[in-house]
Amino acid sequence: MKIALALALIRLLSWLPLRLVYGLAVIPGGLAYLLPWRKHRVIETNLDIAFPELNAAQRRRLHRQNLVEMMRLVLESGAAWYWSARRLERHLASPIGWDEVEKARREGRGVLLIGAHLGNWELSSLVTSLKGPFCGLYKPPRDAAVDEALTRSRERFTGRLIATGSPAMRGLLRELKSGGTVGLLMDQLPRQGEGVYAPLFGRPALTLTLVNRLARRTGCQVFFVTVERLSMGRGWQLRCAPVPATVGSADSVAAAGAINAQLEAAIRRVPAQYLWLYKRFALPPEGYDDPYKKAA
Repeated sequence: MKIALALALIRLLSWLPLRLVYGLAVIPGGLAYLLPWRKHRVIETNLDIAFPELNAAQRRRLHRQNLVEMMRLVLESGAAWYWSARRLERHLASPIGWDEVEKARREGRGVLLIGAHLGNWELSSLVTSLKGPFCGLYKPPRDAAVDEALTRSRERFTGRLIATGSPAMRGLLRELKSGGTVGLLMDQLPRQGEGVYAPLFGRPALTLTLVNRLARRTGCQVFFVTVERLSMGRGWQLRCAPVPATVGSADSVAAAGAINAQLEAAIRRVPAQYLWLYKRFALPPEGYDDPYKKAA
């Protein structure tokens, strides 16, 4: 019953004009800032690490803006789950850097699109699948009904999902070696043995080595991709930038550093649209304190 109600609410949100959704987020986002919540300390800790140059008032303002942007992400779920291709395309600005992706595709090279929890990451695979066949790596929800609804939504154009797990690597390699396009988010904490420490906002962050392994084994072209929210409910902007060739280096730390540099630059462009409530700097290396102990 809860799942049915949630899906009905998402369907209802899909009927609302995007400009209205954009404005509606201000009230619950502002209330979330005022109400007690343990995640406030996590957000404050992350902003302290990322933007030491800002004063306390500036960080508080960014904190409040971030909660509004996260509420916009939630309210945009109607668009992500149910909008038609035509309606989505009406709200997409001209893509930046997509020509280079198309060039790599024409050359028959595999294309690996890496993204992060920035802007509307739920739309990333949809927007990409509007431009041609695409495989996205995802972690299936525990509830089978939710997984079915999510899969149906994300595969409604030309996209196809590959579930995380032991067979995933083989599927990703096969797709890239055949010249296909694959996408994944790269800013989650990796499982033990699947990450290295690389700088992010001046602090070592445990970073996935999956991108490096895929690039080394397939010779694919790697792009950093975001779908950023435009102001005043005007829609979204797809941005693509090639990741330096270092991403395929035998030095996995250097490769992770190249990826994190792209991530940091993207976040600095639209800092309010990043998922700051995530403990990105957890599991620090030896010699570093866990910054979230005070945020627990």
